[in-house]
Amino acid sequence: MLTWINEKAKWVIVIFAAGIVVGLLAMDRVPKTNQSYPVAIVNDHKVSYGEFDTRIKKIVQNQYQGQHLEDEQYAQLRSEVFRSFVRQVMMEGIYEDADLRASVAELKSEFKRNPDVVRSRLVQEAQGRLYAIQQQATSQEDLMQRSQAYIASLPKFLVDTTFNKAEFDAWLETPQAFQWGVMLQLEEDLKNATIPSRQLQVLVGASVHPTSLESKWNVDRRMTDYDMDVAYVNASDFAVEEAAVDSAMVKGYFNAHVDSFFVEKDEVLFDYVKLPVAATDADDERIREYAMTLYYQLSDTSSTANFEDMARISSEDPGSAENGGMLTQEAGHGAFVEEFEKAALALDSGAISEPVKTRFGYHIIKSFGKSTDSTGAVSAKVGHILLVVNASSETVDSLENVLSGIKTDMAAGKSFEEAAQARNLAVERSEWVGPGDNIAALGYLKGLASFAWPNENLSEDVGDVSPVLKNNQWVVVATKAKELKAGERDVSVYYDTIKKNLLKKKNAAAAAAYLTSMADKVKAWAPADSADSTAAVAPAEIEKVKIESKSASAEGFIPGFGYANPNVAKVLNGQKEGEWGPVVETDNGAVMVKVKSKKVVDQATLETAIKDDKDNAFRFTTATAFSQYVGDLEKATPVVNNLDLFYKD
Repeated sequence: MLTWINEKAKWVIVIFAAGIVVGLLAMDRVPKTNQSYPVAIVNDHKVSYGEFDTRIKKIVQNQYQGQHLEDEQYAQLRSEVFRSFVRQVMMEGIYEDADLRASVAELKSEFKRNPDVVRSRLVQEAQGRLYAIQQQATSQEDLMQRSQAYIASLPKFLVDTTFNKAEFDAWLETPQAFQWGVMLQLEEDLKNATIPSRQLQVLVGASVHPTSLESKWNVDRRMTDYDMDVAYVNASDFAVEEAAVDSAMVKGYFNAHVDSFFVEKDEVLFDYVKLPVAATDADDERIREYAMTLYYQLSDTSSTANFEDMARISSEDPGSAENGGMLTQEAGHGAFVEEFEKAALALDSGAISEPVKTRFGYHIIKSFGKSTDSTGAVSAKVGHILLVVNASSETVDSLENVLSGIKTDMAAGKSFEEAAQARNLAVERSEWVGPGDNIAALGYLKGLASFAWPNENLSEDVGDVSPVLKNNQWVVVATKAKELKAGERDVSVYYDTIKKNLLKKKNAAAAAAYLTSMADKVKAWAPADSADSTAAVAPAEIEKVKIESKSASAEGFIPGFGYANPNVAKVLNGQKEGEWGPVVETDNGAVMVKVKSKKVVDQATLETAIKDDKDNAFRFTTATAFSQYVGDLEKATPVVNNLDLFYKD
């Protein structure tokens, strides 16, 4: 095969290149450059396809470094980059309106405070320059001379083994510092984003004023310990029937709290038909034949092919392919499936097996030597070439043809259900799905979002049924059963959530009613080792009620309440020592508490803790307020998203 590829290399390249272009067009990866639409419009600022594509390519190059990205990963990356442009344009507008600028003093301070960041960028640029010198050198002598001259011209702090901060600070004051491209770029980033953002955060945080009283309340909750007895019952022991909450109750609750249940983003309910993408016997035979072809080539003594190169080219095991097929664990220790281990241990050193079938696919195994330990157990260092048995394009095409028939029937006037029933296919309904979400049972389907939320600039009509959509597991067609726009209210979106919460409340109420009926027994209870001779009830006699002695603060874990439950402080603060309190409903069931004693920290420790809490609260609240401010701005910013004019996500 490798010989054939070498002989036909020119034609293979031409055909391969043509295939890439056709594939990209089919996948809508090639933008519709004949259209004058920007990728985004944010506050009337247009983001061009060129800007957007450049940022995508830089991220792929720097972060993924040649890794293969699946369609879903590309879609997620495009979504994140789109949002980064929205934020950038939005924030630049705020900086300009508020006249937020970085002063020269602030820029210098930022450089001096972050020498590691500056040095790492300088090193990258210097390495790039040395690489360019290497490419341009006419001889080894020329390379050495030019490289040494360039290194000698570098700042001393960059080449010395010990970093000298004083030399670095002095260099920042020279004109040479800003002859570096990375320094200009870093200065631009600081001037246009980092420092104005910090200034804006200070302005937003100016309205944050945590008080000593609030901090004292927080510290009291956290540092006051209570010794207590806790009697509790679990709501799960009093679960009511599903029928206890009917649709009328759910709708009644929805109507009573309608302002709490609006849709934050567009939502669609899909009806869909799916067919599993599974390899056929013919697909299995095709991969087996290909595996045999590789085996014969590796076994042919006249062939120039070797196992390591073939593994790098052909193996579909990403963990070992780049290492020439070599596996990090040895066969014989049970790390691999039985068929693989048996075949691997049967090989002599240097031998290559015929294709071995496992649930992972077909393996061509090479032994790199056996060893025997003190117990007589044999193991072997091995490598493999894995060929996964996937559904062929012919198999997938046949599935697509079945579902294309549904589209044809609907064009002829049949309903989605009728067209599916005619092919003995079940129609399923999704949960509510928004832009950027997947149908949970199916995963990511390229093209589903473009069908559900078509761009208003698209001239073609998307129709009532989606194109045939597919991923590695399913081939699907879908239709919109119902859709809602952001801001609308509909009980069906929240029906299951409301019903679940109402059932939970009924469970807790039933638990509370039961614990109330057992309150006298609880009050008569005393620990087994208690000196109280009046104790008349042992724990085992109070059915379904658990009683524990506990020492905790209001923010600690308390049985029946859970961890840091906000209701605990109310219960403990209002409780008389030595007496059982009333029954309290919780999310977990119902609880009664008896406070036996309270331990308060000394005044000096308390005052120190209050000061620390106040300082921490200011920092945290400032950051939270700024994050909320930016998030609210983002929601309020008018944005036109034209991604689907360029990519069919």
